[in-house]
Amino acid sequence: MEDPAKEIANVAVLVTAAVNPEIQKAAVLKYYAPDASFRHPLCAVHSAPNSRAAILSILQWYRVLSPVLSVRATSVTYDEEKNSVFLDVTQTFHIRWSPLRPSPARLLVHLTLRPEPSPEDPSKTIYLIAAHEDFYHPDDLTALIVPPLVPLVRCALYAATLACKVNATVFGALGYWSVRNGEGGKGVQLQPQGEPLPPVGENEGIELQERGQGIDEVKNDKKND
Repeated sequence: MEDPAKEIANVAVLVTAAVNPEIQKAAVLKYYAPDASFRHPLCAVHSAPNSRAAILSILQWYRVLSPVLSVRATSVTYDEEKNSVFLDVTQTFHIRWSPLRPSPARLLVHLTLRPEPSPEDPSKTIYLIAAHEDFYHPDDLTALIVPPLVPLVRCALYAATLACKVNATVFGALGYWSVRNGEGGKGVQLQPQGEPLPPVGENEGIELQERGQGIDEVKNDKKND
């Protein structure tokens, strides 16, 4: 890729939902580094010489499982300084021979890019995918495999949230991580526009001042050097 911000969405479609296996293989060989790594909730490939071959096998098996696959990148965030790309992707994956109706699944794709001289023109820079990570919410991963179970997974997530609220209230009443009044009786006060930080205590203020003086001394020493 010469311009990741413009090309990466199309690359994501080519390597996962190409119209034929020849295009898919050509895309993986072109856009992935030979020692690329891959991480998915259900499988992983560590960076190693020719680890790209294992990634290709995973992507090929993905298409064997789902001959009809829809992939769409709804947003792309490219950090040029860190050579990092985040894609918000929605895909519809239908397992072959499955009588279950497919359900759209959302995932976040993180790609780490590696700049290298172009083999065709060394004066130009191209970017290869050095690391590929797929992140799913539990219900989205369920939608990928067993769509009818999505409501049950979501109910379990809501139940976990309720358990957190109950446990926070009970253990807070027992003195675990409970909010108390600060020095001088000034504690945290909730306000409609947001929660302000608690006031800095006298001892904390002195400590912060000492830290600030220490930082200034280090900066002055560097200037003198």
